[in-house]
Amino acid sequence: MRWIVIPLTGIVLITLTACGASEEERFARSAESMEQVARTVKADTKSADEPRQIGLFEFTSIYRYEDLVYFQLSPRAGVDPYGYVWSPKGEPVDSPDDAAAQSFEHVQGPWYRWSESW
Repeated sequence: MRWIVIPLTGIVLITLTACGASEEERFARSAESMEQVARTVKADTKSADEPRQIGLFEFTSIYRYEDLVYFQLSPRAGVDPYGYVWSPKGEPVDSPDDAAAQSFEHVQGPWYRWSESW
């Protein structure tokens, strides 16, 4: 039985290492850097169209809309915009004036996961 446990343990460790950090771990390691950026984004500005590496994430767009700062992750084909929102004044609310439906899920502190559906 021992001859199976040792190789099996090695395979499990290699698999976990190869998969990399989960999104939650990446966020935890990146939140401080993301907040520093969020505090500097001016009203009604959008970042350049080139991807920007912050912490362990690559964002395609970072912009402020009212009191919220959006960090959009790289879109995949057929996937609506998604990413994180920094909302220091409380839980964000979907605007009824917006054509896209937005959803927000609390992560920690002023941070929310965000997605849009058209």
